[in-house]
This record gives sequence, C-alpha cells and structure tokens, in this order.
Amino acid sequence: MLYVRTTFTIPGVGQSIHIAELEPIGPHTCRMHRMIELDPQGVIRGSVHGTQIKGEATPPMQEVPHPDTYEQYEGIQAEHLDAASFQALWAEAEAKLGS
Repeated sequence: MLYVRTTFTIPGVGQSIHIAELEPIGPHTCRMHRMIELDPQGVIRGSVHGTQIKGEATPPMQEVPHPDTYEQYEGIQAEHLDAASFQALWAEAEAKLGS
C-alpha cells in the first residue's frame, strides 16, 4: 500500500487536501482504499472507505493516478506518509466522525 497526502491548489477557489491509502494496480494507476479529507487548516472534515462516506468528504474515483505521475499535473503537491502515520490519522477521523 501507498500512503499519500495531496494538496490540490485551485486558483481563485483555494485548496483541497486529501490523505489516501492507495493500492498500486499498474505503473500509472492505483485503487483507492481509504481517504481522509482535511480543510486548509488541517481539520478533518470527512472520510471515505469503499462506498461509506462520513462527514463532508467528496466521493473519490475508485481508480486514481499513481503518485509517481502527479508531477505532470499542475497544482498538485504530494507527500508520502508511512502506514503508522496514516493509521493514526484514520483513527482520529473515525473518533471524530464515528466508526
């Protein structure tokens, strides 16, 4: 699994921040497993696990670009996380939004 924090900057709109658990299924594609959505201040606003959406999370696509391809997209910054960091954030999201 890969764990990635992405910040999407949309000119004139603001930022969208997601922390995702991804399963590589090819050199250019990953399957989304779990995602946490944060506001620009870093506050957890929603989560997604499969088809279960909690809080204010935007439903993601089931297949997304592999993090190794993000450099070709304008306005995206990515940071890799380790599994323990993701699990800690997921536990925080579950406590806040309900399990």
